[in-house]
Amino acid sequence: MVPAGGSRWRAAGHTPGAVRTHILRGLPDDGAPVHRPGGLLRHLLHDVPPAPSGASAAERPAPARPSSRLAALRACEGGHVQATLFRPAGEETLCRRCPTPPPPRAGPLDSGTVAHRLKEQG
Repeated sequence: MVPAGGSRWRAAGHTPGAVRTHILRGLPDDGAPVHRPGGLLRHLLHDVPPAPSGASAAERPAPARPSSRLAALRACEGGHVQATLFRPAGEETLCRRCPTPPPPRAGPLDSGTVAHRLKEQG
């Protein structure tokens, strides 16, 4: 979805992907907090650059890589209704809100459990 300021960009011939790339390039990369995201977005979309021409693939700039703040995030593998991103401290795959997975339990047909029950019965 392109923000309202992006409609002028679309009218100038820019694709939604180009608008998104421009916004991502303008985000602070040093971990600075954004206190007014709407104001930042308005500032980033204020000036509409000329529409891209049919430049060849060699002349096009490389796609923007996500900021270091976004690159450090990981999607939680827990049972969330909506995708949840979190900043892992190590190799964990679950966010803090997810309960840790329970240790594997021995099922009723585990050989040790069956042998123990047979000894009790006989």
